[in-house]
Amino acid sequence: MPEAISLRRHLIDELRDLLDAEQQLTRALPKFAEAAATPPLKQAFQKHLKETERHLDRLGQALAALGEAPRAKPCVGMRGLLAEGNQMVGSSPKGALRDAIMISAAQKVEHYEMASYGTARTYATVLGEKAVARLLAQTLKEEKGADQVLTKIAEEGINQEAAEEWHSQQDDSILMRTAEWAGSTAGYASREVSRGLRAAASTLRLPQIRSAKSAAGSRRPSTSIRRRATKKR
Repeated sequence: MPEAISLRRHLIDELRDLLDAEQQLTRALPKFAEAAATPPLKQAFQKHLKETERHLDRLGQALAALGEAPRAKPCVGMRGLLAEGNQMVGSSPKGALRDAIMISAAQKVEHYEMASYGTARTYATVLGEKAVARLLAQTLKEEKGADQVLTKIAEEGINQEAAEEWHSQQDDSILMRTAEWAGSTAGYASREVSRGLRAAASTLRLPQIRSAKSAAGSRRPSTSIRRRATKKR
């Protein structure tokens, strides 16, 4: 039965892929737990780390039941999901927003695992590998439970707190822009007042200069007076 042999080979490849994925998670979850600001989220990551260690043990049992060594195959999909999550977490300050981002990243991982474990369980069932199917079903149940816990934590406060953080930042930004506008307006008004005062002062000085010249001219003796003074000498 070539189809069964091919499907069996594919099941083994899937299990080895999952083995590497879970190993990657055992390294990522402690970092997520440390980065979490919300205690329930930190506890959820710590709990799922213990579950992930059990998942590794079950995968080893499933491969042994199929007569295969527990040898991992590089899981490119998990590597990409974790890299994306780490990048987003690293670009956000600690707080509700970063917790919301971590929940999003963790749920992407959970959905990836749920799809993988669900498919592998179906393969094991079709192949008549009941013990393997049972092991995979136990892990699939825990993956779904972890996803539900993350949804509950997000909906019970983190999403709302992240939204409030955003509104607060927007309000601060508006106040800053208003202050900058007020400062620039005040500066402009001050420059305009100074310019007006200089113009007024300049206007007032012109008549004074002209009056001074007129006064000087009036003090100068007329030509006839100068002539009479000359004759007397």
